[in-house]
Amino acid sequence: MARCLAREFGYPARLLVNRDAAFVGLLGLSLDPEIPSWKQATCCNPLARPFPVADDHPAILHAAAVSVCGLAAKLSDDARDEGFIRRTAARLGRLLVSPATNRAVAMLNSTSFPTGQVLAALGSQEAIESADPLRADEPTAAAYGAITSHLVELLDRPAQREALHRTGAALGSLVYWRDAWQDRREDARRGRFNPFATSDPEAIRERIASSWNAFCSALGGLPFVRHADLISNMQTTTARQRRRFLGLEADEPSGKSGERARRREERRIRKADRDRSDCCHNRDCADGCCCLGVACDAGPCDAGCCDTGCCDCSP
Repeated sequence: MARCLAREFGYPARLLVNRDAAFVGLLGLSLDPEIPSWKQATCCNPLARPFPVADDHPAILHAAAVSVCGLAAKLSDDARDEGFIRRTAARLGRLLVSPATNRAVAMLNSTSFPTGQVLAALGSQEAIESADPLRADEPTAAAYGAITSHLVELLDRPAQREALHRTGAALGSLVYWRDAWQDRREDARRGRFNPFATSDPEAIRERIASSWNAFCSALGGLPFVRHADLISNMQTTTARQRRRFLGLEADEPSGKSGERARRREERRIRKADRDRSDCCHNRDCADGCCCLGVACDAGPCDAGCCDTGCCDCSP
């Protein structure tokens, strides 16, 4: 993903790598019946040992373009902020990224992605928040659903359109509520809208639970041809890492200190995952997935194909 962003949109764009975009790219790679064109390369450190990448895969290009457009949308939102410094910085940032944004939009349009429809959905955010705060997640859900369901056009997998749309829509809903939950104290301090300040927390909890169940159900119904164990591992790990959010536990830390605490907890869980697995024999495994997660980073597992019997630790 980082290599694709840097190549298509400039070296600084590699900083836009994020979990949501990486997940979209992984979905595409996992559903593609064609074997990806792997090549040996490095990512951020040119002195590092090369490893297999497929940075020109259609799903990776799609996810990269969406990431750039996501940044542009965030800057546009910040440009309407009540703070002068933040508003000015956002407007300047929007000017600086406009060439990359134009290229990203052109790339999406060239694959018949409904860019205008998605932007219109996101543009309805404030109106829905005012009319019915409990439905405030719907614009983000609609945008994510369009992003993931477009993979069927890129991979020629029309039968998976509904499942992919449900996967993305549920993920978008979860992303919206997670951000609102984490920002609730800061929003209250600055007098900004937050659905947790105007809606029944129990009703929101039910929507979050419904979205999580829909996400797991839709994901479980997709016919992955590779990396199924990795995706299952990610799903399990996410449930553990985000358990406080999924349960809306009131003692979850927020702000910068809360973010640091969350990162420490995520590192602890990843380390525990690595310690529980013994198939890689002290090799450097990615995110604790090891060979059972088709993500080994060393030795014969480099091609990410342990689930197909290519190395000693295949299940």
